[in-house]
Order: sequence, then structure tokens, then C-alpha cells
Amino acid sequence: MSHESDPKQTLERALTLLRSHTTGTLLRDGTPYDSRYIIDPGDGSLIMTVDRDVFGGDDIVLAVPEDRFDTPMRVNLMIDEIEECHATDRFLAYHTQQDRPVWARGKIGFAKSDSGGVADGDALMAPNPLSESIGPLCKRLNSEPKALRGVCKLLAHVDIEHPVAVGVDDEGCDVRAEFGVVRVQWPSRVADADTCEQVIASLIGGVI
Repeated sequence: MSHESDPKQTLERALTLLRSHTTGTLLRDGTPYDSRYIIDPGDGSLIMTVDRDVFGGDDIVLAVPEDRFDTPMRVNLMIDEIEECHATDRFLAYHTQQDRPVWARGKIGFAKSDSGGVADGDALMAPNPLSESIGPLCKRLNSEPKALRGVCKLLAHVDIEHPVAVGVDDEGCDVRAEFGVVRVQWPSRVADADTCEQVIASLIGGVI
């Protein structure tokens, strides 16, 4: 059985791709808009800012990380306007500003990869298993800024002068840099918050 014909592996790859990026091209009936997003850790939906005319579209698709011939993944979305809330605060922690006039939540219908595999939206919108521990885990990462910089160089091969951890999940963490958000993958998937804390302590200890 090929990698992409396995529904479980297709779902895992789609989730990894979605987590690995925070930017994409939002297509409203084919009209492109540069877009930034985050994943709401509570329900796995996408939080973004949009122009109001996006809501009039019949077909809303997010190309991740951008719209091109070989785009790795296209995500079919159902978009609703939302008010400022904890999720929009998290968006600002990642991106520092609201760059479009309207806050929106995108619920995933399905995601299609470049090889034809399709991931179900309900399965893809799984809550972050570490959602209750994101704050303390980010605080631990940010308590050693020089070490966090070393972790970013070690695991993401990116030199960030002033790294700030803004998100954590079982696959890795998101670090805000001067030029955007960098994804740092853990050496292996963590089972729970305690294991994640141990991994963080080991990584920080290894680069100090």
C-alpha cells in the first residue's frame, strides 16, 4: 500500500503540513488573498483575518503554504465571522497584528494533498492534546532565550536573534521570529505534557 493510499498516514501528513505553516493563499472562488492563520488548540479550526468580501464566496480554499502548481495541500473551508476572543489573542501572539479587517474562523471540510490523498475535516480538526499546558510549556521554553535560540538552530536550522515560543503541540513548537513564525519539530512525537516538559528540559540542557 502506498503512503498516500493509507487514510491514517494521509491524515497525519495533512495535520503535520497544517501545523508546519502559518501562512497560505486564501482563494475565494479562485480570487487569491495572502493569508495568515493559526490553529485553535481548542477545536482544531483555523483562526485568520479576512476581507469582508470573502464571506460571499461559494468556494473557499486555503492553499498551504501558497497557491502554486505544486502546492502540498489545499484545505476546503467554511468561514464564519467571529468576535475578539482568546483565539484571536493567540493569533496576535503569533503574528503581532490584525492584518485584515475581519476576524474569521475556518472550519475544515476536507484537505487534499498534492498526491491526491484526502483527509476528512472532522478528523483533521482534532483538539491539541497539550492545549491545557501550552502556557507553562511556552514559559519554560522562553525562560532560557539563548537556549531556545540554540534549539531553533539545532532542530529547525534557523538562527533567530530574539525567539519567542508561542505554541506547543505533540509534534513540535511554534517560535515567533523577527521575520515570521518558525516551526520546530520535536525529535519524536510526545505523548503528553509531562513528556513534552522532559523533552524541552533535555533540549535546553543539551544546548546550554
